[in-house]
Amino acid sequence: MKKVIALLLVLVVVLGCVGLAACGGGGGGAVTTDNGGAEAANGNGDGNGGGNGDGEDLGDILGHGTGIDSVSYVMEITAPGMQKVTTQVWMEENKFRTEMSEQGQTVIYLANYDTGKAYMYMPDQNMAIEMDISQATPPDYEDVQDIPDYNYNVIGTETKDGKICLVVEYSYGGATVKSWIWEEHGFPIRVETTTAEGTTVIVYKDIDFGDIDDNMFELPAGVQIMRG
Repeated sequence: MKKVIALLLVLVVVLGCVGLAACGGGGGGAVTTDNGGAEAANGNGDGNGGGNGDGEDLGDILGHGTGIDSVSYVMEITAPGMQKVTTQVWMEENKFRTEMSEQGQTVIYLANYDTGKAYMYMPDQNMAIEMDISQATPPDYEDVQDIPDYNYNVIGTETKDGKICLVVEYSYGGATVKSWIWEEHGFPIRVETTTAEGTTVIVYKDIDFGDIDDNMFELPAGVQIMRG
């Protein structure tokens, strides 16, 4: 939940920076339920939710996600009062890349925690702004790994985008979070976070666990770098 809020703040900063840079300063459809709804609940709601009927409980399913070395996906965020934001994400070991378009501008975040380097790259302007690595907040799908820390309830199983998911709900800091976790890989497919302001929905699509070329995390040659 904390990372979701941080990500939304980062997106606001990105949109502001795009506007400054433009002034010369410093995919897909909606996810559907294939089986018509969730099956009967299997959890007990005491933080030790039961299994999904196939011999695996929440801990087992989340365990499938702990060994992911690389992943790419498309993330769609719909938040109250905001237009839907679509972001492409590539993550491998200690590196990540995010790419989004807004107001006709493409903005790419690159971060490498091994080198301590992070950039906001605007390919249309052939320019990159070097950032403090502490400001680089990855859109971390691993938030689901924190669910066992809360008093959660396993609602049941549901199929999203052809993927069998365990549906789990819990509360945190005045928000109610509902997650659809892909049973095969322990990876989120959909997360709904509801507060007094409304519901923020994150949909994960086009998920690929294959190797990612190193140059995806590097600035192209000849890019003008501005340092803060």
